[in-house]
Amino acid sequence: MSHDDALFDEVGALLSARGSWRFEPSPTPGTPPSWCLDIHGEIRLSVSVLAGTISVYDPSQDAQLDFGRPEELISWLDGNETRFLGG
Repeated sequence: MSHDDALFDEVGALLSARGSWRFEPSPTPGTPPSWCLDIHGEIRLSVSVLAGTISVYDPSQDAQLDFGRPEELISWLDGNETRFLGG
């Protein structure tokens, strides 16, 4: 298992425990698999791992944030996830 695979699995375990997150094998052809915050069929955030970096993509803003460790991602989500959960 590669470092990215292990990191992706670690991130996935943390996100799946939060609820409303689902695994997406590949959102578009040629992109890595991701974990998506899916609210009523709409992807609000997606999280992928590439080259040891955890990337969070916000499609509504076409913005990406990068984190080096799962703890950084979880800390950011703890402070920001609720604004993506609303209608």
